[in-house]
Parts: sequence; structure tokens; C-alpha cells
Amino acid sequence: MPVFEREQKTYTIGTVDIGGQPGQHPTVLIGSIFFGKHKIVSDPIRGIFNKDKARAQLAQEAALSAATGNPRFIDPIGETAEAIIRYVEFVAEQTDAPILIDSPYQAARLDALRHFAGKPIMSRIIYNSIAEDYTEEEISCLKECGVKNAIVLAFSTGALRPKDRIRLMKDMLLPVAERAGIENIMVDTGVLDLPSVSWAATAIHEVKKEFGFPAGCAPANALFVWDKKRRQDPATFQAAASAVLGMTQHYGADFILYGPMRFAPWVYPACSAIDAMTAYGGRFSGVRPATKGHPLYNIF
Repeated sequence: MPVFEREQKTYTIGTVDIGGQPGQHPTVLIGSIFFGKHKIVSDPIRGIFNKDKARAQLAQEAALSAATGNPRFIDPIGETAEAIIRYVEFVAEQTDAPILIDSPYQAARLDALRHFAGKPIMSRIIYNSIAEDYTEEEISCLKECGVKNAIVLAFSTGALRPKDRIRLMKDMLLPVAERAGIENIMVDTGVLDLPSVSWAATAIHEVKKEFGFPAGCAPANALFVWDKKRRQDPATFQAAASAVLGMTQHYGADFILYGPMRFAPWVYPACSAIDAMTAYGGRFSGVRPATKGHPLYNIF
């Protein structure tokens, strides 16, 4: 099992600990809800959705998280600030998990942040994400709203190789995150397509080696190229997708954005098995699980 010489940062966000040496803390799993074309959403502009179905998905994932020991962040994705605010407030009522502020549109993300600024929920909000296309308005808003937790996207078409992503972090993204007042930096190494998951996984290892930040990626962005296979043969899709997620954990991933929350019933068992084996292997290097709730003690 890999052990990094550099001290590994560990953050406590809400009720979740993230980071550290592989085998110390279990992988944080991040499922998405209210995303584009999600069938439970009837009006994506206003953020109107079926609350009973949303509660059921959140409750199912909560049960799986408790059973395996893998903590979770929740990723509600909205098209407008109004929708994001409605989604986040609903999720916050249902769970104490950290919540991402996520949207394809920067203006929506920033207006949602302004709405939550100064409120107790701010301590468990995670901004997703600071990227190469950041704006000065965005950085000012993050600082003024007191955002302390953010994901930094270490990826661009000009920085595809792992070493180039490290350069992007050093030259641009880390100084920007520091200017924004971010204290708990998590790094998403980015996924372009399915084969590039190998580069993203290697970049996770390099980020932890170079900086010690918690790192991960979103393999779900590539898995949907298998959409036809998923519809035709769900079992084959789930087996192959589990291997893809597991590869990122093998390289040290602290978090995985695994896609729609409905995937939770196969994602949690697969990822908890990897975490358990990693923690067991850590005995040879002196790394022990930091909690008795670790998957090592739940599934074996």
C-alpha cells in the first residue's frame, strides 16, 4: 500500500473526516441528485422536485454509508440559484452530511453562496469548483461569503498529463484558492474519457505526494459513455464500473464523485471492499484506521 512521505492533510467538514494516508480514513463517496434530466425533478429552473423520491434516495444512501463505514458528501446540482438554494435547504433538513454547491453556471453558484453566507450551514458547504476558468468575481465572492471548503479542479485541455496538472496547481490554482480564503482544499484531478481515468488516478497520487491535499476525481463523467451497455446489461456495467472506481482508490483517492445517487447500492459495497483491503495492507507500513467505523471493521 502506498505511504506518502509528505504529511497528509486531514479535514473535518461537518461530521466527515477526509484525507490522510491510504487506509487511515475511508473514501468519501459523493453521489449526485437533482442533476440535469433527473426524473424526480419537474421544474429545473425553480427547483421543484418529488420530495418523497428524493427522501428515499437520501435515506437509502445513508443506510449504505452506515453499513459500510464510507462517509458521504451530497452533490445537488442546480441550473439556477433558486434551484440550488431549494435543493440545498432540503438536503440540509434531511441529513447532516456536507453538501456541495454545484452548477454548470458560475452565476448560479455564486448567488447561492450569497444566500447562505453567514448561516450555520456554511460550515458544511463545499464549493465545486475553482478551475482554470475562474473569475475575479468568483474569488471575491468566495472570500466575502466566508467559504472555507472547496474543490480545486486540477485539469484543463492544456494540462492533461499528471505532471502538467501539478504545474497548473502550483502556477495558478493554489494561489487563487489562497486568495479566496479557502482553508480546506480538496483536489479533483479531472477525467476526460474512460481511458484517461488512469491519468487521473496517477495525478491523484502525484497531488498527495507533492502537496498532501485530499484528492479524488469523478469517474462517473466517463462511465456514461457506457450508457448503451448500462441499459443492455446492468450487471456487466456495474462490475466494470466498480473496477474503474477501485483503480482511483488504489492510487490513493480520498473521494470519488460516483454519479447519480441511485448507483449507491453497488458503489458502496465495491468501494468499502477496496478500503478494507487497503487498511489491512497498511499494517505492514504502520498505518492504522483512524476510526472503529472504518470499512475494515464493517465488512470483514
